[in-house]
Amino acid sequence: MVLDFRVLGPAEVTADGRPVPLGGSRPLIVLAGLLLRANRVVPVDELGRWLWDDDGRRSKGALQTYVLRLRRALGDQVAIRTESGGYRIEIEDDLLDLSRFRALAARGKAALDRGESRQAATHFADALAQWRGPALLNVESDALHRDEAGQLAEERLRVREQWADALLGVGEYGTVVPELTRLTRENPLRERLHEQLMTALYRSGRQAEALDVYRRISGVLAEELGLDPGPSLQRTRQAILTGADDGVAAPPGRYRLGVEPQVPRQLPADLRTFAGRENDLKALHALLPEALDAGASTPIASVEGMGGIGKTALAVHFAHEIADRFPGGQVYLNLRGYGPGEPVEPLAALEAMLTALGVPCEAIPADLDGRAASWRTHTAGRRLLVLLDNANRTEQVSPLLPGPGCLVVVTSRWQLRALVATHGARRVALEELGDEDAVELLASTIGHDRVARDPGAAERFVRYCGGLPLAIRILAVRAAEYPDLPLDEFTGSRDLLGSFDLADGEDTNIRSVLSHSYLALEPSTARLLRLLGLVTGADFTAPAAAAVAGIDLPAARARLETLAAAHLLGRPRPGRYQFHDLVRAYASEAASQFDPPAERAAAVDRLLSWYLASALNASRRMRPERYYRLLELEDLGGGQEFASYHDALNWFGEEAGNLIAAVHLARRRRDDVCWKLAWLLQTYFMTSSRLDDWRSVFAVALEAARASGHRPGEAGILSGLGVVNGVARQYGESRRYLEQVLAIQRELGAREGEARAQYNLALAAHSLDDYPWAYEHGKQALAIVRELGMGQFEASVLRALGDICTSMGDHEQALRLADEALAIVGADGKPVDTRFTQHTRGLALVGLGRFDEGVACIRESVSMFFAMGEQYEAADVLSQLGTIHQRHGEEGLARECWLKSVRLLTELGHPDAEDVRAKLAALVGTEVTPGRP
Repeated sequence: MVLDFRVLGPAEVTADGRPVPLGGSRPLIVLAGLLLRANRVVPVDELGRWLWDDDGRRSKGALQTYVLRLRRALGDQVAIRTESGGYRIEIEDDLLDLSRFRALAARGKAALDRGESRQAATHFADALAQWRGPALLNVESDALHRDEAGQLAEERLRVREQWADALLGVGEYGTVVPELTRLTRENPLRERLHEQLMTALYRSGRQAEALDVYRRISGVLAEELGLDPGPSLQRTRQAILTGADDGVAAPPGRYRLGVEPQVPRQLPADLRTFAGRENDLKALHALLPEALDAGASTPIASVEGMGGIGKTALAVHFAHEIADRFPGGQVYLNLRGYGPGEPVEPLAALEAMLTALGVPCEAIPADLDGRAASWRTHTAGRRLLVLLDNANRTEQVSPLLPGPGCLVVVTSRWQLRALVATHGARRVALEELGDEDAVELLASTIGHDRVARDPGAAERFVRYCGGLPLAIRILAVRAAEYPDLPLDEFTGSRDLLGSFDLADGEDTNIRSVLSHSYLALEPSTARLLRLLGLVTGADFTAPAAAAVAGIDLPAARARLETLAAAHLLGRPRPGRYQFHDLVRAYASEAASQFDPPAERAAAVDRLLSWYLASALNASRRMRPERYYRLLELEDLGGGQEFASYHDALNWFGEEAGNLIAAVHLARRRRDDVCWKLAWLLQTYFMTSSRLDDWRSVFAVALEAARASGHRPGEAGILSGLGVVNGVARQYGESRRYLEQVLAIQRELGAREGEARAQYNLALAAHSLDDYPWAYEHGKQALAIVRELGMGQFEASVLRALGDICTSMGDHEQALRLADEALAIVGADGKPVDTRFTQHTRGLALVGLGRFDEGVACIRESVSMFFAMGEQYEAADVLSQLGTIHQRHGEEGLARECWLKSVRLLTELGHPDAEDVRAKLAALVGTEVTPGRP
């Protein structure tokens, strides 16, 4: 049986790992006292005081009883001797955790004195591992705790300090800092611990945090004791402030070649003002733990972005923030990847950097591989910060990477993807500054008071600069020269790029800055950039780019990737590209300079034709029944193809902004494309209910149709204006437009066109509650479509007549018409064919008292509208369904329908939202907060 005695934590005895019962708390007090004086006599009076806390004036017989219990519990393996005046426990040192702790600590101290810090740290760690918590944790004796526990805690704390000294000696700051941080919190007045923590933080490159530790303990000492920090703490603080190697700064190493190193301090000056980039700085700071881990590989940050975005400013600012954590120095090199002059070759770069470290010229190898190896050798473990500015490719950077224990920051206008793939670099891609940070940057130059006088003008100012830090600084310098002028005086120039030129060198001329990226492009890629700058909208796709340049899709994709990698185009999401305003201005300017007018005009025409053909393909996929033939939109050819309804709908959603811009562009040069493209957009507008866009686009299209003298086109656009006014509940206006359509179709003798006009007039008259006229228009439409055999459209007319009959109370006729319409499209008709008719049928069934059947049909139509992406139609029918539920006393279901409806209508900005809110308010008897259904 192996016994183990423990007092460093709960006091106990174990036999083969199992606790030995000792017969109660009093014998445990006696055993703990004896173990603390192991192999020495403990007087009876002292044991009595620990037992009873009253100078020991209790029965010695009781003490003898407790000793007897211990002897029986421990058996023959351990002797408790009765001595003159007391008792003594005889125990081997290795059986008691306190003895083991003291022996290991003594070995650690001896190793530390010999300078063997690594071995010392191991001994101290083994010593501290003997502790399982506060000493005597379970011993119920206040006297024993007063006499012994405090001294043991102090002994443990001294060993912890020695352990920290040992780790500081071997540079394991990542291990010692967390422990010292905890110990200083537990011992807020312990100056030695705070001094060690300051040293560890400073050697980790965290100078500011080290000084914060000094400020904290200074405050606590003054408040609690009225004292200043001791001389040792003050010396440590001074060494940190001055960077002196006074036992605080990590001692510099020697190169393997025996050359005493220099400590380079090559960072350019930090900007006096620096705004924003909080997330980017966090991303860079996240690399520090790896950089400060001696066993880790070299972390690399690749700071990327367009010219003028602030890459160098960010990298230099970050480097200054962390410079004190890299006592080996800071190396900076402009690789001149973009700009005047030739890029710096790796061979020359390595020579410059090795020289900066103090390596003699004769010790620098002549070849690239030799220099790269020498650079890695001299930098390994040095804690060096390397800033490689303005790189052009990964091949320029790879040979310049140092050995482990360093941190590398690279800036480039190029996406250094190979550096990520081969060296694990972390990309930090910079974007334009947000308005708040951009305004702060502006204020730092022209003054906060001037910005505060007109915050709106300040926001317009930075938006004019496109959030580009360099542009903001340039224009801010100009504004600072004229402090009395309003900020709006500096924006709105016809020469956008000319606004950003201080006429004082290329670095403060945006044209020049952007030209360095442009001139690095291959001619075919540069041509694509120029032509894209002429015509594209907010963002665009590779197929659109292929159309602009008249090239095939694979070539367009490859060149777009190059432009994105060069940060001349952004990529907001996969498959879509966009310009920065200033890059677009530069590209357009370059097109005017290098591309003849005929080529520029051809690029615009190619894009407009592609949009028109693609919109036709999408519209046909979504609404095959529309009036394409009579509008001469049958055989355009080309354009993007779509496999399904939702593919087409998604394309319209993605391209809506570009298509609207194309309508306006076409009005200036191609009226035929203008009105046709607008008419095709109606397919999307009817689904999305973008009423304002719908109206504005069709107003332009009506001018184009009339200017081109195309009467069918004019009728088509007037029809769209009638429909949009109907959707917007402007029924009088709707009827006025549709009557013009009917007149034109009769003038042209276009029977199909007349049928569609009659159908739309039936809908408008129905909405105006003019049921007789609505029914008459519907009958005339039905007669024509049956005459012409327009099967699918006949189903739509029948459904419209059914709605009119429902409004007139003839629910049986309404149901027959709806069923007749469904029979035309077939029992398995798709939602695109049946969604409206299911709604009509449901209303008729409800009117006939077949409530459950009717509600089921209406709910099915709602699901179909959602499936088709027709949010407005779904919201409208949900509103009607809510009314139906309310009339049948189902207020909970009514509320549910109206809430869904009002949320959809509010998102769409539709005026019906207020009506539904009013219904909800009446239902619950309270006012519904606008915007919060």
